[in-house]
Amino acid sequence: MQKKFHHLARGIFIQNNKVLLAKAKGYPNTFLPGGHVEIGESAKEALIREIEEELGIDSQVGSFLGLIEHSWEHQGNLHFEINQVFEVTSLDLNPHANLVSAESHLEFFWCSESEFDESNLEPYPIRNLIKNYLNGERIVGWESTILTSEKEK
Repeated sequence: MQKKFHHLARGIFIQNNKVLLAKAKGYPNTFLPGGHVEIGESAKEALIREIEEELGIDSQVGSFLGLIEHSWEHQGNLHFEINQVFEVTSLDLNPHANLVSAESHLEFFWCSESEFDESNLEPYPIRNLIKNYLNGERIVGWESTILTSEKEK
């Protein structure tokens, strides 16, 4: 089994008490906007670049909210990822307009906290990080789905 590592920067946009989520067409799960951090790039730089690529908008990255470690198996490969999560704002984002993805394989939509489970927001520990943030908690969070036994694989 091949192992793959992903370093990701993710952003939380909040408008009217809803969070912006992304979905790759044909897949059941959703995720926060953002993506891979490239070598030599900071997580904040990567997030600004990824949002520009995905949504075609300028954004401002704010506070670091937390880190989520996550692992999953897909097509015989074991994936490990680190998600650095930041608050993000943009003057170019209209919460009342339909969001048009700049990338044909993605779609974006606004989601309330009560819809996170139904929307299959992944990695699942990020749901609590967002809920805590929406409820005014400003403590940096850390969660992991990686089991100790996975070290032995």
